[in-house]
Amino acid sequence: MKTIIATIKPQYLGQIRSRKKLFEMRKSCPKELPFRVLCCQSGTGGQILAEFEVHTTIKVHPAEHPELVSQTCVSTQEAEQYAAGKELWFWEIRNMIDYCATKGYRVRNVSEFGLKRAPQSWQYI
Repeated sequence: MKTIIATIKPQYLGQIRSRKKLFEMRKSCPKELPFRVLCCQSGTGGQILAEFEVHTTIKVHPAEHPELVSQTCVSTQEAEQYAAGKELWFWEIRNMIDYCATKGYRVRNVSEFGLKRAPQSWQYI
């Protein structure tokens, strides 16, 4: 299984960690499924606070699928603005592990993977 690091805003990472957010919405997607996502919270100097797996991705126009957009914890208007008329990828979040709340895991840093800074969106490691 390939592994990527994705930078996620604090409010969305909190919703992933609390299992309210079921899909991550992005403009691009790794080519090979399944993949593991190490979640780097933006504004933390590269701290990786959680991880999840993606086994299913869906590429659609957000305006045509408001029920899917609602599972990203983003409004349809925000999704449409982000999409700018193009299709977006929706990554289904599975097997989330919160490093701060799960025994045997520790908060990591992107530097442990040879990166000098967190990626703008996501990147393979």
